[in-house]
Amino acid sequence: MFTPDSVTDTYRLGVDVGGTFTDACVFSPKGRVFRAKVPSTPHDQSIGVKDSIDKIRAVIEREEGFTGQFGALHHGSTVATNALLEGKGVPAALIVTKGHKDVLVARRSQIPGGLASWIQWDPPAPIIPLERTLQVTERTGVDGTEVQPVDEEGLREELLSVKGKVKAVTVSLLNSWVSGEHEQQVGKIVKDVLPDVEVSLSHEVLPELGEYERTVTAATNSVVKPEVKNYLNGLRDKLKDDTPTVRILKSDGGLTELNLAGELPVNILMSGPAGGVKGITSIIANSTEHKNLITLDMGGTSTDVALIANSQPELRRETVVGDITVRSPSVDVRTIGAGGGSLAFYQPLTNTLRVGPESSGASPGPACYGRGGTQATVTDANLVLGYLPETLLGGDFKLDVEAARAAVGRLAEEMGKTMLEAAEAIVDLANEAIYGALRLVSVERGHNPGDFAMVAFGGAGPLCANGVGKLLGAWPVIVPAAPGILCAQGDATTKMSHELSVSFIQVLPSVTMESLRQEFGALKDKCESIMREAMDSKDPTLATTYQAALRYKGQSLELTITLSAEDLDRPMEMFQKLAHEKFDHIHQQQFSYILENFALEVTRLTVTIVDASPDMEVPRIPAADSETPPKAAVIGKKTIVAQGKEHEATFWDRAAISKKGYKLQGPCVITEMDSNTLIQPGFEAVIDDVGNICISPMPDNEMPTFRSNFGNVIADKTAEEKMAEARKVVQDIPTVPTLIASSLASIRSEMDTLMLRCSMSPAIREQQDEFNVITDSQGKMLVGQFGSFIGQFLKIWNHKLSRGEVEPIEEGDIFVTNDVYEVEGAVSHLNDVIILLPIYFEHKLVGWAANFGHMTDVQGQVPGSMSINAQTIFDDGLQIPTMKLFEKGKMNRSIVELMCRNSRQPEWLRSDLLALISACRTAAARICELCARFGPEVYAASTDILLERTRTAVSKLIEEHMTDEPSTFVDFVDDDGHGKGPFAIKCTLTKPAKNRLKFDWTGTSPQASSSINYYLSEVMFRMFVGYYLLVVHSPYTIPNDGFHDLVDVEIPLGSLLKPVRPAALSCRTHFLGRTMDVMQALFGQKNSAFMTAAGFSDSPHFFYSGFKPNGEWYQLYQIAFGGVPARPKGDGPDCHCLFPAIKSVPTETIELNFPVRLEVNEAVADTGGAGFHRGGNAQKTLYRFLSAGEFSLHDDRWFTKPWGVRGGKPGSRSRKSIHRGDGKGGYTSELLPSKCDHVKVKPGDLLEWQTWGGGGLGDPLTRPAPTVALEVKRKLVTVEGAKANYGVVINASTLDLDEAATETLRADIEKAEAGKEAPLYDRGGSIEELVNSCKEETGFAPPTPQWTEDVYGPHVALPYVQDWYAKGKDVGYKIWGV
Repeated sequence: MFTPDSVTDTYRLGVDVGGTFTDACVFSPKGRVFRAKVPSTPHDQSIGVKDSIDKIRAVIEREEGFTGQFGALHHGSTVATNALLEGKGVPAALIVTKGHKDVLVARRSQIPGGLASWIQWDPPAPIIPLERTLQVTERTGVDGTEVQPVDEEGLREELLSVKGKVKAVTVSLLNSWVSGEHEQQVGKIVKDVLPDVEVSLSHEVLPELGEYERTVTAATNSVVKPEVKNYLNGLRDKLKDDTPTVRILKSDGGLTELNLAGELPVNILMSGPAGGVKGITSIIANSTEHKNLITLDMGGTSTDVALIANSQPELRRETVVGDITVRSPSVDVRTIGAGGGSLAFYQPLTNTLRVGPESSGASPGPACYGRGGTQATVTDANLVLGYLPETLLGGDFKLDVEAARAAVGRLAEEMGKTMLEAAEAIVDLANEAIYGALRLVSVERGHNPGDFAMVAFGGAGPLCANGVGKLLGAWPVIVPAAPGILCAQGDATTKMSHELSVSFIQVLPSVTMESLRQEFGALKDKCESIMREAMDSKDPTLATTYQAALRYKGQSLELTITLSAEDLDRPMEMFQKLAHEKFDHIHQQQFSYILENFALEVTRLTVTIVDASPDMEVPRIPAADSETPPKAAVIGKKTIVAQGKEHEATFWDRAAISKKGYKLQGPCVITEMDSNTLIQPGFEAVIDDVGNICISPMPDNEMPTFRSNFGNVIADKTAEEKMAEARKVVQDIPTVPTLIASSLASIRSEMDTLMLRCSMSPAIREQQDEFNVITDSQGKMLVGQFGSFIGQFLKIWNHKLSRGEVEPIEEGDIFVTNDVYEVEGAVSHLNDVIILLPIYFEHKLVGWAANFGHMTDVQGQVPGSMSINAQTIFDDGLQIPTMKLFEKGKMNRSIVELMCRNSRQPEWLRSDLLALISACRTAAARICELCARFGPEVYAASTDILLERTRTAVSKLIEEHMTDEPSTFVDFVDDDGHGKGPFAIKCTLTKPAKNRLKFDWTGTSPQASSSINYYLSEVMFRMFVGYYLLVVHSPYTIPNDGFHDLVDVEIPLGSLLKPVRPAALSCRTHFLGRTMDVMQALFGQKNSAFMTAAGFSDSPHFFYSGFKPNGEWYQLYQIAFGGVPARPKGDGPDCHCLFPAIKSVPTETIELNFPVRLEVNEAVADTGGAGFHRGGNAQKTLYRFLSAGEFSLHDDRWFTKPWGVRGGKPGSRSRKSIHRGDGKGGYTSELLPSKCDHVKVKPGDLLEWQTWGGGGLGDPLTRPAPTVALEVKRKLVTVEGAKANYGVVINASTLDLDEAATETLRADIEKAEAGKEAPLYDRGGSIEELVNSCKEETGFAPPTPQWTEDVYGPHVALPYVQDWYAKGKDVGYKIWGV
């Protein structure tokens, strides 16, 4: 092979371990580069490392006579990653502050995915299980002062329970990011009691705010530390004759020495991917004119993408491995499930082809590997299309062409297409997925992909590079030399670095330069000391970088600015101005706006020190004598298929064309030992002076798009003929709508990402209470979650237009509203403000983008604008009728000022509103790109097809999975906050035709006089139905509005679900959740896959507000979590909510920003309904108030219980109480009603709030006894609860299962209950029975039914309301038939 010259003063060695191969790369002082590849040895990676070194040493010895030691080994290792993914970490224990044991299990209480995802979600196991989570009594305040000392004796006793069972211990105490004194004290006790274990203190691993993020990072570090240390020590011994120095590549692309890597293995989790990006940086960004690069590393199962701007890889402060996300700096590598081994599936239900995320893996691998695989993969498609030679790895690995053709052929037969059409479709979809990821990683940072070159590497990357480059418009597309060994080359060229950071949360004007210099100086001194020791040098050449993370005060998004030593020497006034300028520049670039005159908050200070010795110069290759490569470089010629046409392609040997200036015209394939590069027709490749292949369009290639090709066909046709032709095209090429669907999903993700980064209120930035939608020109939802908001908007706007009240919709307009009644429930209370943007392409309407977000405050009677005392919509808050916020591109700032002036949190509202606008504008720009790419006619025809596909899918699902008999269900909201209740929603589900459903809400209670009413949008409810049907039976089908005509919804006017204006609506959350409960119960009666219990479907809220002693206003808004219902998939998660995306606010964040301390925040044992599958446990929170103020708190399920199903028991009720200081050192306690406003508190008062649990599913006596015993050890079930609810006997002292006693007890229980039939739904009693036991069980009198008083309100004359009241007075509780 040709080996280009290199510049180095010693033999520098890089070794990267991959899943299949271990690669070695050596830069020689004699000016050459050597490479080797050997099989990896997963059972002991060091063997493969040694094998690769021996192999490359033999080559160098033969070529250069080298027999000595390598100067250093720079090693990219996956040992820490594999220990996590394969469960090879050591058994570990976790020590947390008492009352906060569930920090790793709750994972911020978020259920990923869309609506109904909870039914199928399988919660990942915590990295340290609950049975090894120990609690210690102690508390540090958010200011670092000691609130409660460490209970040393109690801790020692707890530690004895894990003695001999663990090899590592993590200590993570609340607010240790401020002061680590308690953690250090606990750590000493651990070492005293458990002297042989590894100890990780969270404040040493990650001294930053956020208890979950810090705990999971420290716990991950603990679990893998012993494994990594053993590996590194073994590696050092194994290679002692090969090199005196071994260094490990970190996730951020720098090197670290072995001891540091062993102590902080959490920093090397992304070692492998970082090596590839660093390799690109050194051989392209630092060695060519291309400084801005987007990278694509495609392997067998996935593709990694990253961004390099101005020769610097973009970093992020988190690392993702499997289900675990740790907060550790890493190269910002995003991974998607599209690789060479990704499997292709055809879904007849929707006539849709899907590629990935499932993979064939290493075994059996693609069909063409000849190892038994039969399903088509991306690699098989490439082989069928002729893009691959028939052997790989230099001729060592023969591909089975016939097996590939058979696999793709079977898929083609299912699709009704030819084999070649199917193969191209597979490749196109894989490229589209990669394109979406590449675009996201660039656009998210505010960059235009067209300003970047694209680099493709990895075994499969160069094959798709040209195709993805066409989509991205990033030229040239660069394929480096030996792209499959690039990570090892990057390892060899990188240098030592170390980073230290510290949380430093202060508003910028309050910061002093002295404090900044002191913090930065301490970090610098520590960093320098570590680097000197690691480099074994007293005076190494080092470079220091200072960085500060800033954000608008109160915002979640942090942006990092880089500072110099000179910047830190400036006076404060100049420094503030500089910091603002740097922050504003980045914010403007990424989000297209800045908040002028808005206070900045510093959140984190970071110092990074790197080895500043000269970079190793990447070798140059000789220049060619001409542009034409020698004929001897031709391996052969072969027919390939590109864009449906056959072409004769030349196959070139890369080693023979590696001279500067050679040009190769497509179609051709450049082959090498570990990769193959496809040059498509109309493109050419040029070899640059470091051996890169640079692919660009040929001068005469005008880069015809799908639109331009289609435009030639329809140029002379009428608009109707163009649409007809477009429809024919998308029917003939069904992958076009699929590609557009993939892009639409990506656009929606961009909108969500932008919202969460740009919003300021905790409601959106932490709890993620925002939802978006993209529609076609008629307002039909293409992607979204809560249905389209556009139809109701257009209805009211056109009505106003007909009356001359508004102007027509025009290009550049953006609309705003929160008027629930005007838009018929498209938003359901005034806090939800919606932005609607018509999307124009070439001055024609092609669609809409809309986004609503929960505004923390929109006026109203109470802070938070959700008062249970509101009696009309006027009490709820500020109503914004549908109006133009922008008219022809110009903002009506008066509307914004009016909204902000009427909010208690004007800054949050303004920021959130701008974020909504930015999200919609982003969507509009992306939709216009799709129209430019495919043409507006093809785009419109494709969206019609997508709507039809979903309609077909839902139609078949209704026909096949919904039985014909009617089903009825009733559920309740317990009260209205004023003693009235319970309020029922009743629905009957029928099947009027084989593919149609009808939901009739007749029987639902009339509207309430308080704010619990919920205006149920029929459009939104239809979307609920679609999501639930598809998530179980067709989870990869994207829900849209196409099926809406198959679902009829009848809601009586004047009922709770269709109140008459001006009924109040602000506290509608309970009926929103109860609607979900009823729908899933109806589905469960028709299909066992939906047979779930009831649980935490609401989003009950807590507001705490007032003025601090310094006069500053504070306003905390928090959504609570509880027990998710048991479901066929398994137990209901504890302390979660079945609504998607909603996320808890960290305790430490709350305590930092508000005068309150959360003394307890954890699951309550025995509160989940017993069953074969247990209902999720409720959450208990204790709020210690530190300032005078008041709170509002609204929840439900205090009277009725979340029902169990099929023998499962109901979940527990909610309850709450306030404990007030009596002035004598004691407390007086008072039970609080479920819904209360204006509860005054003083410093020291304590609120105790326990939410409700989820119902159980199935007979509790059939739950495996060992599972119950384990849950007792996990403190999810008590010893008493195990016996009473499950018939399981546990030894109270040892917590061991008594199998014999359990068998006897269960037999006795079964005998006693013989002949009794468990009800399908167990509500804990009839309504009459619950009324009779209410006072005794809850401490409150039962609520009074509506019919005990005469009806009053705007609905009084409606026949439905009059009939309901008459019937209620006549038959009482029997009105509901429960």
